[in-house]
Amino acid sequence: MRFLATFFVLVLATLSNLLHAADDTRPRYSLRQDQPDIGTNIKREIARGSVLPLDKGYADLSPEGQSYVKSQYEPMGTNDEPPFPVNGLRPIYKAIATIQQKLLVTGGMSLVVDINDQGQATSVSVLRSPDPEMTKLAASVLMLQKYKPALCNGSPCSMQFPFRVTFEKSL
Repeated sequence: MRFLATFFVLVLATLSNLLHAADDTRPRYSLRQDQPDIGTNIKREIARGSVLPLDKGYADLSPEGQSYVKSQYEPMGTNDEPPFPVNGLRPIYKAIATIQQKLLVTGGMSLVVDINDQGQATSVSVLRSPDPEMTKLAASVLMLQKYKPALCNGSPCSMQFPFRVTFEKSL
């Protein structure tokens, strides 16, 4: 039987997940296959569990979504904003899901992307990874993205963007 790899989107820090665990009213977003597997018309989920819409940049997020992203950082002022992928999270998760379908890795991965004041990724640090090949490929995907630079007191500045994901295998 062919396994379809899926993964939970856990872009948010562990502490925040624990703090928001009791909040069941927040919508969850998922990403489906472009084409169904051979022999079926059902497009399966390849990413699930995101509390943020995957197709929106930071400016397009609701005030609650922006607040949720900001909560992953040390307290920020009203004129401060964290970095965020310009095209939203969808391109990142779609690319990583494609890689996951080939490698079938399981386990958690935590990466931190250094974003400069121009919105370019300059490096990726690995905090945790289930597989060196997946880490290398995921880091490449993150390095190729364009980011909205962080704002510190209203001016562009360098800041880190956390990226967390848990990979699972499912039937």
